[in-house]
Amino acid sequence: MGRGIHISTEFAFLLSGVFIMLVAWALNLLGTIAGDQSSGHGVSDVYLWLFLMFQGLGFSTVGVIGANYREFMANPARGKRYLVGFLLLADGGLHLLAMNQHLGSAPQAAFFAIVSPIQIVGGIVFIDLPRRLDPLWLLFTGFLIAAFVVTRTVAIWPIGVVEDVDPLGVISKAVEVATGVVLVSLIRASNAKKPELRSASPANGP
Repeated sequence: MGRGIHISTEFAFLLSGVFIMLVAWALNLLGTIAGDQSSGHGVSDVYLWLFLMFQGLGFSTVGVIGANYREFMANPARGKRYLVGFLLLADGGLHLLAMNQHLGSAPQAAFFAIVSPIQIVGGIVFIDLPRRLDPLWLLFTGFLIAAFVVTRTVAIWPIGVVEDVDPLGVISKAVEVATGVVLVSLIRASNAKKPELRSASPANGP
């Protein structure tokens, strides 16, 4: 999550953290495919896999904060952009685990297989994305929250059943609500700057 793709301490920490998350997901996937019951919907095992995945996220966080703490103190808005990136990474990791839990349903597994990479890649590059894309990320996050509510309320095609409310889903929605709150703050700050820039510009030329 740096200024472009380059080798730096910050970027190395970020990629290493993402790698730890992906290894935890892959191990969970292998256990699920092998029929290990501890890789299913149980509460305690969910927390175990979450702990392993968030260790990777924490590793990335330490590297980014260590490389940018002075800039975060001077520019809180930039810190918020990093926060959104990490929240996207966290939710992408949660959706990877959710994909493992829904391998028996092709539509659900495909949904998570599409959403997870978008969030993980988006989390890595978010700090460098144009600010005009922030509303699109807000809409995307709102869509994920709405999809969760709908699928836990009514049976829709192609799923055909009402989904259970599970701990992984609740944690994911909490992360998404936090993502939406920070995105709204960024969008408001960006919109507030536009009138200031217009008013600072002369109405007519010399």
